[in-house]
Amino acid sequence: MTTFLTSVPIIPARDVPSSTAWYRDALGYEVVRDEDDYGIVGRDGSWIHLYGPSGIAPERSDTMIRVGVEGIDDLYAACVAKDIVHPNGSLGRRPWGLREFAVLDLDGNLVTFFEPEASP
Repeated sequence: MTTFLTSVPIIPARDVPSSTAWYRDALGYEVVRDEDDYGIVGRDGSWIHLYGPSGIAPERSDTMIRVGVEGIDDLYAACVAKDIVHPNGSLGRRPWGLREFAVLDLDGNLVTFFEPEASP
């Protein structure tokens, strides 16, 4: 039987070095690779690859990714303090058993952080 361990999204960026810096400064990711056409950021077991320069519209991308975390309250407080929480993405409990919130990166990619609700 095969067990899938992780997925690594590859998302568009108009300016890869600016985007990798945003993930570092806004979300605490470490920049692993930072070139004009490809970047990699990582934090704990989460990795995001960025490619560019992409042809995404200046307004925003339609790309969405989801990142599972432990300690979502601390991350949410840090994102609120940096004023990067999506206007419609406040932390809340969802009917599917997760607590989650969302941010938009520099390119309009929607990044949703989620954590399973604790059992009563």
